[in-house]
Amino acid sequence: MHPLFRTRSAFIAYLAAWLPLAAMFGFMLNLSGGLTAGESVTITVPSVIVLMALALSPWYTCRALPLGSTAPAKLVAAHVIAAMCVSTAVVLVARITVAVCDMWLPGLDARFRAAVPVTAFMVLLIYLLSVALHYTLLAVQSSKQAEILSREAELKALKAQVNPHFLFNSLNSISALTATNPSAAREMCIRLSDFLRSSLRLGERASIPFSEELALARTYLEVEQVRFGNRLRVRQDLDPACDDCEVPPLLVQPLIENAIKHGVATLVDGGEIAIRGRRIQNKVCVVIENSFDPDAPVMRRNGFGLASVRNRLRARYGNSGRLETEVENNQYRVVLTLPCPARPEKLRPPAQPI
Repeated sequence: MHPLFRTRSAFIAYLAAWLPLAAMFGFMLNLSGGLTAGESVTITVPSVIVLMALALSPWYTCRALPLGSTAPAKLVAAHVIAAMCVSTAVVLVARITVAVCDMWLPGLDARFRAAVPVTAFMVLLIYLLSVALHYTLLAVQSSKQAEILSREAELKALKAQVNPHFLFNSLNSISALTATNPSAAREMCIRLSDFLRSSLRLGERASIPFSEELALARTYLEVEQVRFGNRLRVRQDLDPACDDCEVPPLLVQPLIENAIKHGVATLVDGGEIAIRGRRIQNKVCVVIENSFDPDAPVMRRNGFGLASVRNRLRARYGNSGRLETEVENNQYRVVLTLPCPARPEKLRPPAQPI
């Protein structure tokens, strides 16, 4: 199907573009043949309607003869021959119109003969312009498709980095626990295996419900709870309306890991991580907040956690997904905003702002 017929707005824009072309067509008939305004309109209307339909045909010939892989001679010959055929068809329609109307408009046929060469040449140029525009349209579509494929490849590469990064950190924690608390190290291994099993299963999917993403984050928190014990406290306030929103897997876990590593771990008595989620119109908003010690030694950061989430958001949503950070009164806050289109079959009352 021609792309102009896929949306009503594109088809309306196509029709609107023909208004100045039709005016120019009628003006040239009037100028070259000495036709009156009424006679020009009579010939222009059926001729332009036919030309408007035939000008869509280059979509198929341009796809069959791509610019980069078609010999120039073949390319020029094919489109010039097609343009001559279209010009002949439109002139033929115009002559039939003139023959029918000649009985009401005496002398119309003689006047139109003087305008035939100009008409044929103008149709030829309009068709070749249509060919150029179709090649431009194909180039735009090809560029968009390449961008989508690039984003998908980037998203897959970023997802592949999440598990190894988390596994590396967890193994370091287990290694430290084996000397001080072997039973805790054993418990952490069990919970780690549960997390990896779930993450590998969910990571194969492009999107998962937000409820499953939260379940995965809770499994991660259970792993870290073994290491920190009572030093790690978690408070959750999550709107059930968020549960069926589709989100990329392993998007929340790196943010919680970042909150533990650079927040709770820096405090002698530990700290609290607050996780809040709301669905506001067609977006889901997740806030992860943690306290930190501003006087603690600065830890070496590789920037993986926040950077990976930002990159995945850009690859998946473009400018529609956002990750913002705020620091206030020794509190570090991360605000994650994702698109969540409304589902007509599940209408909910609007949620309160976070």
